[in-house]
Amino acid sequence: MNRLAIFIFAFVLSSCSAVSGHRNVSSIVQSEKAVIASLAYELQQEHMAGTFDGLVLVAQNDVVLFKSAYGYADREGSVKNSSAAIFDMGSIAKTFTAAAVLQLVQNEKLQLSDSIGIFYPMAPDEVKSITIMQLLGHASGLDNFHNDSDFELMNKAQAERRILAMPLIAKPGEKIAYSNAAYTLLAAVVEKVSDKSFQDYVHDNLLTPLNLNSTGFYQDQRLSSNDLSRGYGGDDQGRTTFEKGLSWALIGAGGMVTSIDDLAIWSDALKNGAMFPAGASNLAFSKANERWLLGSLAQVEISGESIVQMGGSTDYGYTALIQLVPNRNLLIVLLLNAHDNKYKNATHHQLSRKHILPILLGEGAESPNKQG
Repeated sequence: MNRLAIFIFAFVLSSCSAVSGHRNVSSIVQSEKAVIASLAYELQQEHMAGTFDGLVLVAQNDVVLFKSAYGYADREGSVKNSSAAIFDMGSIAKTFTAAAVLQLVQNEKLQLSDSIGIFYPMAPDEVKSITIMQLLGHASGLDNFHNDSDFELMNKAQAERRILAMPLIAKPGEKIAYSNAAYTLLAAVVEKVSDKSFQDYVHDNLLTPLNLNSTGFYQDQRLSSNDLSRGYGGDDQGRTTFEKGLSWALIGAGGMVTSIDDLAIWSDALKNGAMFPAGASNLAFSKANERWLLGSLAQVEISGESIVQMGGSTDYGYTALIQLVPNRNLLIVLLLNAHDNKYKNATHHQLSRKHILPILLGEGAESPNKQG
């Protein structure tokens, strides 16, 4: 081998080493189905290319078919991602806010038709008429109120004043427009009705009954900071959002962390209405409008399939996604803590749409009516 060939070979080796230095695939559960083998191969290729780090889970008929960990929770400390790792869930936190509100509705402490004016009699007239149902279904006419930063410091009173004073972008019920502010206002209503802090209400009435022991809010002392996956994406690497204070710029709309197993349990609870009284209707899966269910779950169509989903992204590379395919009784959960420039902060959606769903929903993939 001549010197040039040796140099090229060494260069290629060093390049591969640099690319794969923080690459690791730990298979936790993998069924013998051919479609799952195809999925495992596809995700390994994407991970090795640097597209994502994190956890991916697929279940069908309440049986986990695939669960795998990719990359590192802490690259500097050489801690690999695992089932125990805790990630930021971004806007999936809104499903907990919605569930808290809907619990209060089921317990007759609230009505979906209640207007904001009941709780904020000094609000402007155009805001007073907004209903709880419109807030839940992103049809309130409220815009966002912290577009610059999720972490802007403000207390509840400041957040309430700012939200109620914002000019509406449409008349209530006239337009569907995603609103973080609507969910912060819902969290404040939960406090007014329950006489508890929002965090305590969620912990006592949602997390504890479902044994979601790895789920909580930023800086929650019940959670071990040693289990946190650090974020690797954007401008600032290797930090966690958990370290930040929980401002009312974020309460109700985000600010929560979870594990892959907890998020799978929560997704199943949303589907089955497990947080509601026995025999009560599952309001989380009830329709708010043509786009949203009351549980802050979006209804979309992908590859001809009806899918119910909620995703989220936040600073440092965290993205997350839950997807339910009702016709196949299929659940997909992604908790990611790193991305590169391929999909950036849309990595959760793009990874599913371009690499996961085409395999799971493709020819040869089983649906419940094909199974005995």
